[in-house]
Amino acid sequence: MSAEGMTALSPPRSRTMSRIATGARTLWRGIIVDPIRRGRLRDTDSPRGLGPIVVVGVVAFCLAVALILGAPLVRSISPLTVSVGSIVLSLPRLLLPTIFWLVILSLALMQTAALHTRRRTTVVLTIMTSLVLLFIGSLDLGADGAGGVSITPGKIVSMLAVVGIILLVVLRRRSVFAWWEFPLVLAITGLSTVVSLGRSAAQAAPFGLDFGPTTASLVMSSLGQLAVPAALAAGVAVAEFAIGASTTAVAAVHRPLENARRRGVLRSVSLVLIIAFVLVALWRVIELALGLATGSGVVVEVRDLPLSIGIVLAIAGLWWGIARARRSSATRIDDVMSRLDDAGLPVAAALSITLAPVVVLLLAAQVVTAWGADGAAVGVVFVIADALRGTVALTIVRGAVGIALIVIAFVLARRGARGLPELLAAIGLFALLSVLPALVSAPLTWSSPALAVVIALGTLTLAVVLAVRRRLDARRIALLTVALLLSAAAAWRDVLADPLSAVIGASGIALVLFGFVWGFVTDADITHGESAAYPRPARVMLFLANAVFGVTVLAFGTLARDLGAAIDLDAFAQFGDELLGTALILAAVMAVWATATARDSADSRPEAPTVAA
Repeated sequence: MSAEGMTALSPPRSRTMSRIATGARTLWRGIIVDPIRRGRLRDTDSPRGLGPIVVVGVVAFCLAVALILGAPLVRSISPLTVSVGSIVLSLPRLLLPTIFWLVILSLALMQTAALHTRRRTTVVLTIMTSLVLLFIGSLDLGADGAGGVSITPGKIVSMLAVVGIILLVVLRRRSVFAWWEFPLVLAITGLSTVVSLGRSAAQAAPFGLDFGPTTASLVMSSLGQLAVPAALAAGVAVAEFAIGASTTAVAAVHRPLENARRRGVLRSVSLVLIIAFVLVALWRVIELALGLATGSGVVVEVRDLPLSIGIVLAIAGLWWGIARARRSSATRIDDVMSRLDDAGLPVAAALSITLAPVVVLLLAAQVVTAWGADGAAVGVVFVIADALRGTVALTIVRGAVGIALIVIAFVLARRGARGLPELLAAIGLFALLSVLPALVSAPLTWSSPALAVVIALGTLTLAVVLAVRRRLDARRIALLTVALLLSAAAAWRDVLADPLSAVIGASGIALVLFGFVWGFVTDADITHGESAAYPRPARVMLFLANAVFGVTVLAFGTLARDLGAAIDLDAFAQFGDELLGTALILAAVMAVWATATARDSADSRPEAPTVAA
């Protein structure tokens, strides 16, 4: 080809490559950069001393994540020690001090925040800190190993540490945050822990025993249940990411086409979007048909379809009822997504509300046992703790939470709230579904792939109805394309965690880790505000304590190659994905459908989720 021909062809190619690069940047910015920019920890207008604390917390979080990612390598090159007792664990001995340090750091962050929160929060958190210190101190059983009521250095130091913490709370309760509070709390908790664990190790050494793994297992199994709310909330991260990717992808295609039409470069945006919609629809139909017929790809069980259809209809009914209660126009998808942080962790905490009392009872029982309490009385405490975390208690809590969320949704709707009522109602419905099989004593099955079928067929039906009524404009086509992509998200969202599974070598951990990391970089919105009950330093330290402790529990299970070594966070993350994640996707689908059927087409534009200020 001549040079002239190559020159003539280069501008179109250059423009094409430029458009591809622009689209890729738009996707990257919308899916990754913008959520992080909106939800990250911010270092603006921070009081003196808070910045270094944030740095310490971030470094600790990254260290725990590195332990998880490097667990296979660490176990292969480090000497392993085996714990004794009913549960046998093999752990890299050299990393046990790091695990203990991360736990104590989380405790110090929490207690420092408790100095400046509302009174009931301060009382609860201080009780928890005191019990943890007394529990660790009780591990010093004395030279003969009998323990009993013998006074040991570990017990004395832990009691002095508790007295010091209580005095600090009394003295600093009404004061503003000061930079020296966190180092002081960390020194008190750290010194008490070092003395107690050092004494335990020294007592076990003459018998040829390594008390480190056993102590770590005991501490993590006792405290690990406090990470359950974070694990439940982490389960929704994959669904949140998938929804953001779907809306951003369609917006990245739609907006340039609309701009080209306005400049006169493109005559019909609808034609291009129709082609894109048809291609996505063919993909969804062929994939789901293969899943139903052959079981390949997404496996769709026919028996799951009836209840899945009922779920979609029930959420549509709740959506209609909420709209009537609010007496306003349809809720958009960014309204739903912007309220996720207001629902995720609070709902997760409500669903696991019985676990905090369980931890308190278990710690208290072990402390009083070390001081020679009557065995029968302690046995009653363990019975109560088992009942609180049993199936009956969990069923009652989930049912009560489900009903309460639906009631709250309608109350908020009557007050004019938008997005949060729809999300709470969807979560409440799934909470009730989780207890329904136990109540009716019959198998009631649904699945995400079956919901994907219902969403896809509902979207295609809606497209036909809008086309017949001549209301299928470019914006509505784009919205329905988002709905089809959300049907894929309902079936395939777990795939997003697969790259992490390959690195870690365990698929169960990947979902939890993805949720923890994504939540850490995008869900710090709560730290941006301030109030008298929860000033900004307290919010920041509570956020860091929750994040660091959750990922530390996961790191311990990963290093032990047993997620149940402390508590199986993966099971709770899976439940969070099933309940919160599926509810979020269906709420997003309903928002898309409602906006597409709204009379005002101008309100039908698909935009990436934004967080309200």
